[in-house]
Amino acid sequence: MKLLRSVGVAFLVSTALVGAYGTTTAFAQQAGPAGLSQLPPALRAALLSGNSTQIQSAIQALSGGNPTQAASLAQQVVAAAEQLVQSDPQAALAAAQVAVNIVSNSSVQNSAPAYANNVAASAARIVVNPNVIRAAPAQVAQVAESAVKVAMTPVVYQASPAASVQVAANAHSAANNPTVVAIAPEAVQQVTVVIRQASSNPQLNAANQVNSAQMNAILGGAQQGQQQQGQQQQQGQSQNIQTGDNTNSSDDSFGIEPPELDSAAQNDASPIRPI
Repeated sequence: MKLLRSVGVAFLVSTALVGAYGTTTAFAQQAGPAGLSQLPPALRAALLSGNSTQIQSAIQALSGGNPTQAASLAQQVVAAAEQLVQSDPQAALAAAQVAVNIVSNSSVQNSAPAYANNVAASAARIVVNPNVIRAAPAQVAQVAESAVKVAMTPVVYQASPAASVQVAANAHSAANNPTVVAIAPEAVQQVTVVIRQASSNPQLNAANQVNSAQMNAILGGAQQGQQQQGQQQQQGQSQNIQTGDNTNSSDDSFGIEPPELDSAAQNDASPIRPI
């Protein structure tokens, strides 16, 4: 009996941790550690080269035109690429871009939606990494856009709604990074459009009852941060005007706070923090 109680407690604790830390644990369970040593030699060499053409050619040759096998190889290579974000961020990003492009194909998504979901999840974690953003912000924008589009495809989303929501959060965070915005300002709008459309997609809402609240929370958090930055800039400008000529100061500029979600929606929408 003591043993059974211990097992029960351990299960409850592990369940609570999954709830507290959300999709981080779920991603790890889905994708699993795919080390470089586990890749086929040709694919491993292509990944280490950092050449996207070589990575794509290796996957095409090894898959033999089988969409499920192509998705599996894409998942393996992008999972291995996550281990390179510190030592070789550009190689990691090249692998992420190729892998996401492969699973962007509808036949691959329909044949292996879980693999496609895992690829989008790994790619989104790569692009939100600060080291990767510093290395290639323009490419980060491209991969972020592609990853969120894959994750918000109904068949892929349904494979793991929690993972897909986290992809949206990571992609939106990457696109809103100041370094990325300076190079590819259009990425913010494109990612935002995908997430906004996903919030009202009936198929996604059917798969995840809090999908709409979670998507709106992702967009709302970014809006609030931008509003705060705008208010700080306005305050600085106002101070400069007052020091020069008090007659030029204006009381007509007020920050507009974004609408707040009710407490229940906020609780249901958690967790959606970039990881």
